[in-house]
Amino acid sequence: MVRRPASILMGTLFLALTLASHRATAQPEFVDVASEAGVDWLHWDGIMPDSIRPGDREVWRMAGGAGAGDFDGDGWTDLFVTRVNQPNLLFRNRGDGTFHQVGHAAGVDLSTISTGCALGDVDGDGDVDIYVMTGTPDTRSYLFINDGTGRFTEDAVARGVSLYAKDSTHRCTSAAFGDYDLDGDLDLVTAAWQITDSKNLLFRNRGDGHFDEVTGEAGLHLTSTYGFSPRFADVTNDGWPDFLLVGDYGSSCLYKNRGDGTFTNLRPLAQIGTEQNGMGSAVGDVDNDGDLDWFVTSIFDLGSPVHVNHEYWGKTGNRLWRNTGHGLFYDDTDFCGVRNGDWGWGAAFFDCDNDGDLDLGMTNGMSFPWVPWEADFNTDRMRMWENTGNGTMSEIGELCGIDDRGTGKGFLTFDYDRDGDLDVFVTNNAGTPVLYRNDGGNANDWLQVRLLGTTTNRLGIGARVYVQVEDGGTTQMREVSGGTNFMSQDDVVQHFGLGASGVSSIHRVRVVWPASGTETILDDVTPNQRLDVTETP
Repeated sequence: MVRRPASILMGTLFLALTLASHRATAQPEFVDVASEAGVDWLHWDGIMPDSIRPGDREVWRMAGGAGAGDFDGDGWTDLFVTRVNQPNLLFRNRGDGTFHQVGHAAGVDLSTISTGCALGDVDGDGDVDIYVMTGTPDTRSYLFINDGTGRFTEDAVARGVSLYAKDSTHRCTSAAFGDYDLDGDLDLVTAAWQITDSKNLLFRNRGDGHFDEVTGEAGLHLTSTYGFSPRFADVTNDGWPDFLLVGDYGSSCLYKNRGDGTFTNLRPLAQIGTEQNGMGSAVGDVDNDGDLDWFVTSIFDLGSPVHVNHEYWGKTGNRLWRNTGHGLFYDDTDFCGVRNGDWGWGAAFFDCDNDGDLDLGMTNGMSFPWVPWEADFNTDRMRMWENTGNGTMSEIGELCGIDDRGTGKGFLTFDYDRDGDLDVFVTNNAGTPVLYRNDGGNANDWLQVRLLGTTTNRLGIGARVYVQVEDGGTTQMREVSGGTNFMSQDDVVQHFGLGASGVSSIHRVRVVWPASGTETILDDVTPNQRLDVTETP
């Protein structure tokens, strides 16, 4: 049994009573519309050449990346997806509920062993660029630079982020953007499922979209981490982006940003990393207390451990780390009720019902057709937990329609049809994806906030948005992320459910811009709109 500090228990009770007055009954229904929306492609055929080595095979089976972003600047969120031995795809949002595949015309139809991706404006010109990770037999990664119209040129080698493999090991997984030194441009961190010739690396942006690798001098010691899901997030609440890396075999880590270009290892104090086989990651303020909590997916009770490649996989499930406010965490997994997710991968916090708090969804499933195991991990059902507002979560996947049983990997959220509730996109390895349209989540009012940085990076990655519906009421907080949920990335447009219908106005919207240190405050904001906010230092 986990002992929760008395102060936290009292705070949770107060939060539950506060939220109870704002919660409205709105049960969304998620409907798979991938086919009618035009995104029903095959990830790969699942046929693996005999020449592919153990280890490399696993990366092929772990692959399945996707990212949501407005690549052509028309105000509608598009979708980029990676594939294995098939051309990567870029789906342009038509604005009518359907997508048009333009990967070849856009210049991003790379055909290799693509795994994860990250989206960010690396050169500060106001558009979304794409970074793509790969696995063996490819020997490098790729950076596609947007010309502002949604057409791209690949330039990773010249810009210093190709991750060229010095030997034949190249098992890259995910990447993430963030401005760790607060100089106004986006830096890059990469992760790989390997410790030989480790590619868990930090790259500092020179200011022009070219990078220098600074992992060692920044104080990051990542060579023993089987990296899956990296992320920049200010979990210590001091205004500087810290570094989180979810890793396999108990190798997850957390580094505090010192604010001088270096990091210090916070794992021994933070009490994190017990999930045994960390894979996916979700970061968000689950309890609306003003700090970022951390959910990590893993493997839950599959019977006796399976011996593969001289490693035993654990079976103790997911972890939800509650933040005490300074980057120190306590394990709230069982109290919250989110341990059992089978074989977890991508995950995201999002307010699916617009009731004013963050819910949680995750993918799972794994297939190893070359190993004669009795258990079949390829039929695990996805999980969707509704935040009850009292510190716990209720699993509603089958009730709301998020119940896919494919080998889910990437998981991202975006309001693709701009109807005021968040939709879900899921990649399935060696299968077809799922686009879950949210029907009914917008029964409650909402607000979406899109940022334009001037001193801060143009997409506002790392900025925080605070929304308070009523004066003196609960304040919701979102931090704009540059990835990753596991090989996948949510839209940078921030979504807030307002907890009720018929809200006449929102008391206050406040944006904290990290690079300039300034704030933008807007009072009496009209609900049910997408609000554009520009940084004015």
